[in-house]
Amino acid sequence: MGRFRYWFMGFGGAVVLGALLLTDPDKDFISTGMLLLGLVTPLLAVLCAHLARRGLFDYLDLSAAADKAKETPTGAGLVFLGVCIVLAALLGLFGRSATAAELPPRAAQYLPILSAEIDERWPNVPQRSYLAGLVHHESGCPALRSKCWNPASRLKTSREEGAGLGQLTRAWRPDGSLRFDALAEMRERHPALRELDWANIYQRPDLQLRAVVLKVRQDFAALAPVQDRAERLRFADAAYNGGLGGVQKERRACGLQAGCDPQRWHGHVERVCLKSRAPLYGSRSACDINRDHVRIVFRDAQLYAHSI
Repeated sequence: MGRFRYWFMGFGGAVVLGALLLTDPDKDFISTGMLLLGLVTPLLAVLCAHLARRGLFDYLDLSAAADKAKETPTGAGLVFLGVCIVLAALLGLFGRSATAAELPPRAAQYLPILSAEIDERWPNVPQRSYLAGLVHHESGCPALRSKCWNPASRLKTSREEGAGLGQLTRAWRPDGSLRFDALAEMRERHPALRELDWANIYQRPDLQLRAVVLKVRQDFAALAPVQDRAERLRFADAAYNGGLGGVQKERRACGLQAGCDPQRWHGHVERVCLKSRAPLYGSRSACDINRDHVRIVFRDAQLYAHSI
């Protein structure tokens, strides 16, 4: 019976691991790796607890105590109850690690607003959780906790300002003239954003989230030649980060290469980056940032799969 149990657990674990790897949305199996890393942490906690128990109660032989207790019905029942308590504690410990990470605290406040905007502005979005993943990443989660899902989140340099939950951006040339203003462009295109401006953007999370939905919907519509809606959403995400014109140029360049399908992102247009490869932030280039954006946002979207 013991051999069957070990065989069953080993084979079952291998099957589950294989399924996780096959369904991993990241080409480098990052999501599966993060899940396994989360399971390792409780193992270390259990090991430390065991060593601490042995160190503090080295005079207590639990095996002998259990054998003595099992000599009576009451003692055997208490041993069984103790084992059940330990198993319940372990299941709780590992179960939390095997499920999705807890959502950021502010997300609970703004997810209903985002959900309402999706219902009104884009009810047939291919993946609702994508838009939450986009806000998650743009607002600095999880590294920048004070900015995560914070409408006051701000990236400000002498040449650029990114504002709010969706980091709507304006930028200036070296001579101080305005290079582009994404907020102004969105206001011009969408009457529903006429109340939003740079004077009130940090105080209007509702309009920030509306702008996120409308901006992605706008790029998604412009990419209508991409027939697969899931693929088109990935292209729209690349456009959100790096501009629609750049995505279209890269699709065209992909179509000119043998074996490259301009209708597909992963492994195709993803590999044809025409953006600058010069270091921009640390060692990361504009090309790196754009490609990472698509991968990270769709990974983060998994956190919100059942929340929006």
